[in-house]
Amino acid sequence: MCSKVQIMAHEFTRAEAKAHACSYILLSLLQRMDMKEPGLIDELLAGAEGDFEASRAQGDLPAPVPMIFREAMAILTRANGYKRNMGISANDES
Repeated sequence: MCSKVQIMAHEFTRAEAKAHACSYILLSLLQRMDMKEPGLIDELLAGAEGDFEASRAQGDLPAPVPMIFREAMAILTRANGYKRNMGISANDES
């Protein structure tokens, strides 16, 4: 009988491992930068949301474009989650 971890490792490609590793590093960097410059992630998220809305207003977007913006916003939202874990308000600049 194979364990779930063995099955997952077998189906997990090198490209997926690299993508997840990059995501992990990016999240860590964003969180550390936000600690030194409070509000950075909020600003990046607001910028991504604004850019996405502006691009959607232009009409026919290639299929990958909305996927890219949604993933960028999801990464920024995840990165911002450290504040909840630390009990820091998103607007707390201290």
